[in-house]
Amino acid sequence: MAHDVDAFRARYRAAIHPRYNAWWHGGFVFGLGMALIAFLLMQLQAVQGWEWLAVPVALVFFNWGEYTVHLELGHRKRPWGRLFYQRHTGDHHSFFVQGRMQFETPQDWRVIFFPAWLIVVYSLLLVLPAYVLLGLLNTNVAALFAASLLAGYLSYEFFHACEHLPPTHPLARLPGIRQMREHHDLHHRRDLMQTHNFNIVFPLQDVLRGTRFREPPA
Repeated sequence: MAHDVDAFRARYRAAIHPRYNAWWHGGFVFGLGMALIAFLLMQLQAVQGWEWLAVPVALVFFNWGEYTVHLELGHRKRPWGRLFYQRHTGDHHSFFVQGRMQFETPQDWRVIFFPAWLIVVYSLLLVLPAYVLLGLLNTNVAALFAASLLAGYLSYEFFHACEHLPPTHPLARLPGIRQMREHHDLHHRRDLMQTHNFNIVFPLQDVLRGTRFREPPA
């Protein structure tokens, strides 16, 4: 039986709480994230050249985590990850399918962005421990690594939102975003979503693990 996208969207939108505000949702996530990044960068003092290596190391670590969580929780049923699976495979992949990838109203951001509270949990359970533990060795490395983890989170939210923009939007045409839109569009193919194209920001892990799928040239 073919999936009825319009019917699912109508049911999903009808279930959104009337007091939900998409702008407050996005504003809270990006506002808190950027405020925390600014705080961490203010801790830097006389950064040495080698200490900047914390940035690419953190971003590669985030890329691995993005891929792994997307695959293991978003597309595989785990008893302890039921809510994540339902929100991602159940809602997101039913709301957006290949060829119907763009959101239509700001209220649709609810099915694109992570829940607003998740950046708080992410900061408390990953960013803060990383900052404290690395701070025992080097405070600059700790601040750069933690700030980069937050930058990775915000870049995920930003890129994912761009991948659901109308194709004529100026952001959707930018190099990098355009390629990742194609990458993500293929991930939303019903026959590929469980096996390919799990990266959202940059397809590093998809390339390394052999799960990157690209349409053959016409």
